[in-house]
Amino acid sequence: MSSLPLLSVFFMLHEIFRRLYELLLPLGRRDISWSSTFLDFAHFPSLLLRNFTVMRRPPPSFPDLPVEVLMEIFQFATYLHDSESILPLDPFIPQQISHNALGPNTALSTVRTKCALVLVCRSWRNVAIPLLYRHLVIRSPRRAALLLSSLTSRLPTPVGTAPSDYGRFARHLEIHTHSRGSDTYNFLLTICRVIQRCPNLRILSGSWNHALPSGFRQSISQMCGSNVRELLWSELYPNYLELAKFMTDFQNLQVLDLSRVTSAYDKSTPLSLPLVQALIISTHAGSVSLATSISMPKLHTLVLRLEIQKLDSKCSNYLKSFLKIRGVALKTLHILPLMGDQNALEDFHILFEDCSCLETVTFHVNSTPTFQHPSVRRIGICGLNSDAFEHSKTTNGNTCLRTLADRSLYPCLETVRTVDYLVENHTSSLDHFIWWSEQFEHRGVDFQDGAGVVWMYNETQDVQCADGVPSNGYRYVWKGENSRFFSIQSTHFVVQ
Repeated sequence: MSSLPLLSVFFMLHEIFRRLYELLLPLGRRDISWSSTFLDFAHFPSLLLRNFTVMRRPPPSFPDLPVEVLMEIFQFATYLHDSESILPLDPFIPQQISHNALGPNTALSTVRTKCALVLVCRSWRNVAIPLLYRHLVIRSPRRAALLLSSLTSRLPTPVGTAPSDYGRFARHLEIHTHSRGSDTYNFLLTICRVIQRCPNLRILSGSWNHALPSGFRQSISQMCGSNVRELLWSELYPNYLELAKFMTDFQNLQVLDLSRVTSAYDKSTPLSLPLVQALIISTHAGSVSLATSISMPKLHTLVLRLEIQKLDSKCSNYLKSFLKIRGVALKTLHILPLMGDQNALEDFHILFEDCSCLETVTFHVNSTPTFQHPSVRRIGICGLNSDAFEHSKTTNGNTCLRTLADRSLYPCLETVRTVDYLVENHTSSLDHFIWWSEQFEHRGVDFQDGAGVVWMYNETQDVQCADGVPSNGYRYVWKGENSRFFSIQSTHFVVQ
């Protein structure tokens, strides 16, 4: 509350007490103590005003940081990978143990943080507004109407009002149609108006549970076809000829997600997306058949989502045809397992036979290829646990590690990383992990945990304490591109 309204209240109280004192003073002259007490009470507002004026302090202010610094802080506090790309997170990005009491960001916590930032002050609002409207999610017709109202609102200015123009900050639009009323004409019209207000869209995600009119797809492609770089589009009852034509209208696409297409596409119409570099498909026949019909000369990354435990003959034939055409150009292959699946995928080897230039492969521990591949340099393994490193046990993880340690199968292998396994989270299995690190080290391969750390034993003359005094015995050290401090048994070591 500012000081001006507060001063007005005090002056009003002072005037009320003064007038009451003048009216009641003749009645109280017989009791001097009563009149003096009321006199002091009547003059209390004046004393309080003088003390308030003297003791008032300026309100605390936030540090005057540059806009670029505030933007970096806000982006770090609200970062969510799914908002920035439809591609899965690169499994070879080093992971770290979360020391945040609230845990990693979620979609709900990120939105709450953004809404809190815009309410702090005007300078923070100007910085946080672009982050608030960067990723827009529509889950119901009501939300679509509210979003359109916000994008078309007008803001007061010194000379009148001006359009908010918040839509220029939108980069990712995500549409869901699970709510009632999502199949109405008004909802589709609202979606078109929202996209029309977002001229800088880069990512478009649409999941439709009902048939779409062809005119709607044409309107979408005309409004944002030249700007969108990543596209995820799925329809429950698609017209595949129109759907394929719609996707090829986005000639500047770099990432295409076809993993939710389920029905087979058997048309021979030539289609082309010349700039697509990453493709996401599933083990459904429709997804693979549609991907086979599209020419993608710059494709080098393939993400395969396993939706079924066993490949049927139809899907297997489509997958062989796809890899026979596109497999020569593939350099990166990420295979995402079925959620909660613990069984190996049969006929898994067909994914590798025609990929002669593969350099990076990621797969689940239950689906390890067992034939020779001459060009693979990096392998990421998902689903490992502590039992996999005990060489006395026979598990899928142990079998996977023994297969990868065979140089005759992978002669060019340089790095093996346990994608979701961090040694710092499983210190009881540290000795077993180091045993495998030594086995791979003898074969010229770096065996890394999820943080990109190679754990090994090193002799005392190679290890020096942080204060320059040599240590005795063996210690666990870190081997990597740069030396790094870490703590073992309350002592800090660094590799020289």
